[in-house]
Amino acid sequence: MAELTAETTFTILAAPEVFEEEEDLILYPENSGSDARRELRYPGDVLPPLVYENTPDRWENFDSVPWTNRPQVKSELTLSSAQVVQWPGYLPDRSVKEVWRGTDTRSRGTAYFLRRLYEYFANPPSEGYITWWPKDRTEQGYKIVIESVQVGGQDVVTFDFLALRGDLVPFEVTLQFRIVGEAP
Repeated sequence: MAELTAETTFTILAAPEVFEEEEDLILYPENSGSDARRELRYPGDVLPPLVYENTPDRWENFDSVPWTNRPQVKSELTLSSAQVVQWPGYLPDRSVKEVWRGTDTRSRGTAYFLRRLYEYFANPPSEGYITWWPKDRTEQGYKIVIESVQVGGQDVVTFDFLALRGDLVPFEVTLQFRIVGEAP
């Protein structure tokens, strides 16, 4: 019986000794804002500008610039272990929240301010974006999409009869939105 044999040669190239890569660094600036109040502006001034009565007690994912971007990180299994890779591209995937803390004994906002805030939420613009100007943190404005306005820690608006008679909202008020770009 005849025997068949085959032979071939594979050329395996060695990896280069030096890798060169450029990376843009994202440096976060110091606060360049003034003591001015924050404000919302509706495109075309259909609704009047809303100047905040008080600076929020706390806010999330924003300082002098948005902290909403998260780097893209991926982990892949290899033959001998796992490799973690981080790409320089960023995905804006977090919301900004502004919170005015109210309690049963104190109010951080008025019913007037809450009504105006809810008007911006309930009437999304058909063209363009609402702009948010955090003038106490930076001079740059941002185009935003409002996701929710919450009062009392729920996805509802809660009022108190006695407080409302004094134009007060004695509950925590939260404005949540996504930044979609910088305002001109």
